Amino acid sequence: MLNTSNFSCRMCGACCRIKDAIVRVSDKEIERIAKFLGIEENEFIKLHTEVSPDRKSLTLRSREDGACVYLTDENLCMINQVKPDKCASFPYEWTNPDSSVVCPGLAECVN
Repeated sequence: MLNTSNFSCRMCGACCRIKDAIVRVSDKEIERIAKFLGIEENEFIKLHTEVSPDRKSLTLRSREDGACVYLTDENLCMINQVKPDKCASFPYEWTNPDSSVVCPGLAECVN
């Protein structure tokens, strides 16, 4: 069981490199990110999103290696100030079954 009260992010980018990860984006998040990037919402949707596998929403595109397109070589988020709520709420509001294996910071939170 995870106890995230002791979680300390290592800024390793592991959570941003999970292959086949799905980061759904709401209309509000699309508006916020597009504004931050200085582009029109329609352009953001066309260039930076795709239809989710269940076809119910839009998700952020991933790079060919599976990493988030906004992850820099320094393991920093290029849109950190406006990142999607899903990203901002990890690991406090959600985790995957293998999160403590993927994330070194969470590995220390296993009870």
